[in-house]
Amino acid sequence: MEPSQSHLPPHLRGHHSSNASSDQIELLSPYESFRSSKPGIPDLTGGKAKTNSKFMSSTTDGSFAQKWSAYTLKPWKMCLLTVLGTMLACGHHLFYLSLDGQEATSQSLMLRYGTIIAFCAKASLGTAVAMAFQQRAWLIARHKMARLETVDAVFTANSDIFSLLTWYSIKNSKIGTLLALYCWITPLVVVLTAETLAVVAGVTEELVSCPSVRTLNFGNEANFDWRERPVVHGQTLKSVSHFNTTGLNTKPEDFNSTHFDYLNAASSVYTSVVSNKAVFMREPLVRDESAEEVCSDGWNCTYVIDFLAPGYKCEELASGVGSKVKKLGDAEAPFNTSILAPEGSYTFVSKAARESYTTYSGGRPKNLGVFKNEPIIWVGYATVKDINKPQPKDKEDKSWDKAYTPIIFGCEHYEVNYTVRFDYVRGAQSYKITNRDYVRKVVNTTLVSENTSGKTSKKQSIPESNWVRPQNYKEYRRTAAYHVIGEGLRRYVGGVVNAANNVTTTYILLTSLGSKINPLPITNLRQGIQKLYEDIVLSLLSEPSFVAVAWASNGKPSGTRKGDASTRYPCRRQRQTTLFVYKQVQLLSVYAASISLAVVGVLVGIQAYREEGVMLDMKPSSIISASKNGVLGAERGNARSGYGLVQEGVETNLRAPGTGGNMSQQ
Repeated sequence: MEPSQSHLPPHLRGHHSSNASSDQIELLSPYESFRSSKPGIPDLTGGKAKTNSKFMSSTTDGSFAQKWSAYTLKPWKMCLLTVLGTMLACGHHLFYLSLDGQEATSQSLMLRYGTIIAFCAKASLGTAVAMAFQQRAWLIARHKMARLETVDAVFTANSDIFSLLTWYSIKNSKIGTLLALYCWITPLVVVLTAETLAVVAGVTEELVSCPSVRTLNFGNEANFDWRERPVVHGQTLKSVSHFNTTGLNTKPEDFNSTHFDYLNAASSVYTSVVSNKAVFMREPLVRDESAEEVCSDGWNCTYVIDFLAPGYKCEELASGVGSKVKKLGDAEAPFNTSILAPEGSYTFVSKAARESYTTYSGGRPKNLGVFKNEPIIWVGYATVKDINKPQPKDKEDKSWDKAYTPIIFGCEHYEVNYTVRFDYVRGAQSYKITNRDYVRKVVNTTLVSENTSGKTSKKQSIPESNWVRPQNYKEYRRTAAYHVIGEGLRRYVGGVVNAANNVTTTYILLTSLGSKINPLPITNLRQGIQKLYEDIVLSLLSEPSFVAVAWASNGKPSGTRKGDASTRYPCRRQRQTTLFVYKQVQLLSVYAASISLAVVGVLVGIQAYREEGVMLDMKPSSIISASKNGVLGAERGNARSGYGLVQEGVETNLRAPGTGGNMSQQ
């Protein structure tokens, strides 16, 4: 038996048959009264809405609160949140970009900051799309009839996963489902961007000024006067040379033909502390504290210095059995290839022409102490194909003739402009000479034989005008320094190795120039001699008490003290550390996709707003007004609502949402 219409509540009368047959519902407009003044809003009640003049007047008077209330019914919040999310995404990118390649200090804090920014960006974009979803849900409810559970699913798809998966909801609201799906996946923004800032092991590098970089300045040797030794921070500095004098109380600027200083010998400090050690160390000498003083503790560093210093320039003159020996400039070698294996029995011969500058007997020589020439190092040696394999020891061996190849070269003493790069790695020093500019000969003369008829031939250095005399004290002291440093090499590379009788009169086999297996010099002996001499020169830096050791920043004698702000010199420092690495493509891709989808979602929401004419939401007031009270939206500033007994007629009360005027609560 079908119930009588009179027994139904007034708000259900006339709808019984429809509900019983289709189980579908039709929602009321939350702002029915507003529709009467908005022709674009459809009438979903099936009847004529009453005009709410009270609401109309509230939107036209001049109070700020009422104007603001009307303004909130527009979609600007969706747009603002989208812009805010985009700005946060850009800020996230710039923040990580500023960290890229930087040392990873406060790692967890930086990662937290990034996560906070990503969360705020996700919240902004997700909220904007959620608002668009609400607009779309109301639009669907107003234009389509659907089952009650379908309507529930349409409205809660962005907060209830089971509603999202409801087939009827997907079928009736495809766009709304996509918007809800976006709301569900926006947390991936936080997850995927969290991996875009990594911490890896690497090397941090910086261009700074190191305080204790030293160089060589032989200009300080030129100005050195043993009568008034320079003192730096209480330390008396030394020269590499030791001088005799004919005028004890004569100052250098007053030297003349009878009163002057002349070279006696290399200083004992240079001989014992530098040259003797450097020759056998197979590398330059280094002060233990130099790495920390230059680079600071825990750092590796690199710097480049330029300086003038002595160097040997070697040139090959003959190679192969029976080769003709070329001249070295105007000088002739004192031997040829015939004395070298395989023709001869010598596997190494070295001669350095010497002239005494320091001693005399009888009357004082006319040219006492004058530098007439610098000794040329003449070297002949026999090389083999593989120096690391045993070689024939005498001519009785059948392979003797094929095993050895004779080579002759000569080395002249030059002033060289060096460019040297020093590297300190874990406290160990290494160097590389990146450029050598041979400026001039130390003494620009040639030692030639002077043949006189009926007399014994003698050697003469020409031209005499290039001799370096003690009266020219600055040039003389510089030349003396170069000469004694060169003597530190010559005394060790001179001599012979005779394979026939196993006679060795040279130290060369004990240095880096000797083979470890055979009594032979290394294959590239010419370059090796130049390198060994450069090691000796650079070893001077290990003894800052020499006056030639100076600050690279100003060329002044350094002494042994550490440098300070006034001695800083450009250098590049590196150290092993952890670095931030920003995966830029991944973060930008995540945000680009998220922002693009959010913009599309907001545009969909704006279109729904244009069709409705007002912004709708899921607030209780909106739901109450949609289900029961059409004037609630117009009275939202003063109305009081709740859930209780609502009076529908004279004798009828229902438990339902309502406003304070027609509802009682217990």
